[in-house]
Amino acid sequence: MKHEIEIVYCVPCGLLPQADKLKKDLKNVDASVKLKEGDKGVFDVFVDGKLVFSRYKEKRFPEQDEIIKMVK
Repeated sequence: MKHEIEIVYCVPCGLLPQADKLKKDLKNVDASVKLKEGDKGVFDVFVDGKLVFSRYKEKRFPEQDEIIKMVK
């Protein structure tokens, strides 16, 4: 089953490079990865519509491996 991953990143904060890097890191996962613009410091990762990582809650950026584990 192909999953849908959405990475919501803060445009004013300049978080596009981190979002783009994570998208590239996830290229070998059986999933479609989309980037969505946001604001107010957001950097959230959704898998099939479910929030699996929030920079606000975790106080850090996600690691590639932890997102891959959440997809599997």
